[in-house]
Amino acid sequence: MNIVEIIERKKRGVSLDEREIAFAVAGFTDGSVADYQMSALLMAIWCRGMQPDETAALTGAMLRSGEELDLCGLPAPTADKHSTGGIGDKVSLLLAPLAAACGLCVPMLSGRGLGHTGGTLDKLEAIPGYDIRLDNAAFLRVVAETGCAIVGQGPRIAPADGRIYALRDVTGTVDCVPLITASIMSKKLAAGPRTIVIDLKVGSGAFMTDRAAAEELAASLLRIGAAWGRRMAVVFSDMSQPLGVAVGHAGETIEAFDALRPDGRGRAPADLVALTEDLVAQMLLTSGLAAGRDAALAAVRRAWDGGEAFAAMLRWVAAQGGRLAPERPDFGLALAPRLAPVEAARDGWIGEVACRDFGHALAEIGGARRRVEDSLDLEAGIDVLVRRGERVARGQPLAWIRARDAAAAGRAAQRVRDALAIEEAPTAAPPLILGRREDAGPVAPAS
Repeated sequence: MNIVEIIERKKRGVSLDEREIAFAVAGFTDGSVADYQMSALLMAIWCRGMQPDETAALTGAMLRSGEELDLCGLPAPTADKHSTGGIGDKVSLLLAPLAAACGLCVPMLSGRGLGHTGGTLDKLEAIPGYDIRLDNAAFLRVVAETGCAIVGQGPRIAPADGRIYALRDVTGTVDCVPLITASIMSKKLAAGPRTIVIDLKVGSGAFMTDRAAAEELAASLLRIGAAWGRRMAVVFSDMSQPLGVAVGHAGETIEAFDALRPDGRGRAPADLVALTEDLVAQMLLTSGLAAGRDAALAAVRRAWDGGEAFAAMLRWVAAQGGRLAPERPDFGLALAPRLAPVEAARDGWIGEVACRDFGHALAEIGGARRRVEDSLDLEAGIDVLVRRGERVARGQPLAWIRARDAAAAGRAAQRVRDALAIEEAPTAAPPLILGRREDAGPVAPAS
């Protein structure tokens, strides 16, 4: 086979067979297919799409590029959550120890920032000493001992996905249902959990900006999960404005861990709390550990308010080498200074939010990548102080930019200012939880 012929066939809209897809993935993994050739194939897939059998073949090829973990020795049912990415989405940092405190084992393989969205691994690297590169045996040992662990997928777990994931980030091929499906499911299947819950973001800050595209992705994910015998659920959540207050890696990590304190559920950002509770409850329901939604939510809140989740977080982070100072509000993590306020230009109400622009503003101050090789300023960030529908007065701070460089902070502040429309009358934000799906049928409304 010839990679150029495969690119040509997909460019013309021809469906690729399993052998062709396996050849391209294996060649890119071993280096015989060049980055520029895979970039061309990814763009052809983005333009022409894939049939369900092609998506299944791509998922399988990426899965088989590395090892699959055997979780049969873990002491509790296994479950994981994946978010399709959003601005300020630090939910995994709360969810993993909270689910562990509720009786699940959570072996989580996570990624770095993709496009305008932040990555869980980047947030965790803001913790001094935290090791995202455990080998498989150490990873499973931490899960068995603490109930959860979060690592990068590494060179032995779906390595093809790791390389393709980074390439998509800089080639404009992120928002493509077959590529998203294969990326998510190859690493989730390789990690081995029997239950997988997807937090599928919808809105201006998500890759799926409209509901129809989100439903297409949900059906694709559920189809692949069912084919591999997994218990699956999709929760559609709103991403028309940043989640929580902090946007930026160290800031988000601090906000997440502070929210997990026994008194945190009542004082943390309400949207962050509500989404985390809902997703953990869905994990308990889908895995069979709870008989109904009310019972699942009650179990989550007991573990949160009773301190079990906070204790699980401390054990997990320490087991991966992380050094936290839990007696301090900032847990001992460094933050860039507040350099630039974003003030309201007039009286009014916060209306439409160009949420994606917060990710671009973060890139201005070094907190997001524009190229694969870019390093990140993990201390840079944005504190978002207002929500859609909130009344504001002229001169009121709407956000603060945390940065090292005043000029970059000024550019980021302008982007944030432009992203926050101030209207003459209040407009309601969409509900946080938009719906659920557990099969390829109609979407269930949020309950």
